[in-house]
Amino acid sequence: MKLRISNIALKNFKTFKDISIHPNPDFNIIIGENSSGKSTIFEAIHLWEKCYQTYILSSRKGFYKVKRSTNRYVNYQDLDFLRITKDEDLFHDPKDPELGKCAEISISLTNDDEEAQTWNLGFKVTCPTSIENAFYRVQPIEEEQFTLFSQAFCGAGKFLDEAIFIYQTRPVAGVHQFEPYYNEAQIKRKIQKGSSHEVLRNKIISKRKSISDLETSISQIVQKEIKFILPPSTRREKDEYVCLDVSVDGSKPYDLHLQGSGFLQIVEILATVEFIDAPLKLLLVDEPDSHIHSKLQQNLLNYLRKIDHNQFFIISHNDQFVTNAGDGEVFFISDDVKADGSLTAIDSTGFDIIKNALGGVILSLEKLNQAKHIAFVEGKDDASYLHTLNKKLKDITAVAGCLSEVTFFPLRGKDNIAQKIEYNKRTLNSLMRGKTWNAIFDRDFSTPEVDSKLKQNISRNCVPFSHEGYCIESVVFSEQEILKRYINSYVDYLPNAEVNQFIDELLEQLRNDIQNPNSDLNKTIEVRFNGQKNNRPEFSALQFIDVMRSWSDQGVFRVERVMSKPMIRDFITSLELKLGRSLFLRTSNDDEEIASKFFNGYLLFINSIDDVVQSLKSLFIQLGVINEQQAEHQDEEQVA
Repeated sequence: MKLRISNIALKNFKTFKDISIHPNPDFNIIIGENSSGKSTIFEAIHLWEKCYQTYILSSRKGFYKVKRSTNRYVNYQDLDFLRITKDEDLFHDPKDPELGKCAEISISLTNDDEEAQTWNLGFKVTCPTSIENAFYRVQPIEEEQFTLFSQAFCGAGKFLDEAIFIYQTRPVAGVHQFEPYYNEAQIKRKIQKGSSHEVLRNKIISKRKSISDLETSISQIVQKEIKFILPPSTRREKDEYVCLDVSVDGSKPYDLHLQGSGFLQIVEILATVEFIDAPLKLLLVDEPDSHIHSKLQQNLLNYLRKIDHNQFFIISHNDQFVTNAGDGEVFFISDDVKADGSLTAIDSTGFDIIKNALGGVILSLEKLNQAKHIAFVEGKDDASYLHTLNKKLKDITAVAGCLSEVTFFPLRGKDNIAQKIEYNKRTLNSLMRGKTWNAIFDRDFSTPEVDSKLKQNISRNCVPFSHEGYCIESVVFSEQEILKRYINSYVDYLPNAEVNQFIDELLEQLRNDIQNPNSDLNKTIEVRFNGQKNNRPEFSALQFIDVMRSWSDQGVFRVERVMSKPMIRDFITSLELKLGRSLFLRTSNDDEEIASKFFNGYLLFINSIDDVVQSLKSLFIQLGVINEQQAEHQDEEQVA
């Protein structure tokens, strides 16, 4: 019989009000924020096992028949695996109108060997009202299910207490130097009590006949030749403690307790897996990556997947485990999951998208889960700029909100942006709900009509925002008085009026050149437009002449609408020629570097709210960081 847990249902149990967990039959990696309930799942499994063992008859062939007046009990003092300080801490809500001081823990066992059979083995765990911290009353939820399971399992001469072996391995920092000899029953008891590492030597020598298999498995994982030097079997009768040395790559053998914590963690897991024989070996692993080097984690995962009759539940905060997981193996616990009452595996494409956009999967999931707003941006530079501006705003004004409630999600460009936003929003929505969605993008070659239509396409459950400029760096040119104050902050050796005249001359020259269809500059920009048009559905009916018309509003030339990064570079280098020196240090005249230096310099220049161009104010109003009345009031004060 090949047993697997196919469902775990918890009601009124600690952090879970009512949840159904649908595990993978082989491998489960559980991730989530601190205190989200990861370890609580392990506690529930341990408590279920305690109840299960309590209901087995002394014959080991059946379960107690429970009448209404008859109960079984588990002692409060025997439940040291539960993180509670008093008995009623076991319950999500001790005053729950339906359950009160009662929790329900159900595990569905499925036999995959032949025709699928499933038994729903659940217990009610009740706290007595007459005495505190003494015991819990235990009753089966569906007694018939226990009867059916015992008949199916014991028919072949097996015993119920051998059906399932649940053990939890924790981070192993070291093992005892002096480990006494134990018999098989004592070793199993140590494992069940969570002290498996205290009998590591005993587990290894118990497999004396197959020790070469264990050595080969460990060697494959650590990628070094491992040899155990076992004491002769006769030493059990003469010695008090187990003497066990280890040789690594043919080196001089040293005692097991002198080995590194990562090596001991791997040996502990494998030795325990090899020691136990049961139709279902349930291995609960808490933070295996805390001592195991990242290079070995993938080897360990690959090995564990090959072991039959095992089902693994792993709690991890390490991206190495997550990114190397297979389909249907990663489970993310969040408040949304607990509210929905169902924990299922993350679609692998979901965390692939998150990893590509934000880097690590786990930290990024936690950031996304904590955020109130998720804002799609074109690239990581945009997110960095906005975080820097947010810090400035907190220094210069009393902000209404906090940008830490916003997580920026880079889309890697504006090509097919509406489809990108819809796809990513749908994927992220499957992981977390209750978020406000924003889309922040450059205007580039869009005319006001194209920009408005694109926003309409995006605005379904998502609030769009386009910068008042070709790109975010160009918004500084939208208010030339601010632009001039900023540039003059670099120049202390010339009068402001002279610097301002240089700026005016360059912008006027730019206006004349770019609006002349026969100029080299105009032709260069037309080539860039045609290059973008192929990948931009919103440009399909747009002509370059329409773009040229959009550069002016009622006859007023809007320089910010043409200031692409190459144009910003040309403006800065031309201005530096007039000034006779560079405005800022850099490694090259690359347009990306100059535009970035230029905009970051502007963000550092900001000393008051009136140094912030209106386009950026509007964005931060939309994100809830500053309010409109506050910005308007301070602007009015400056005018007065």
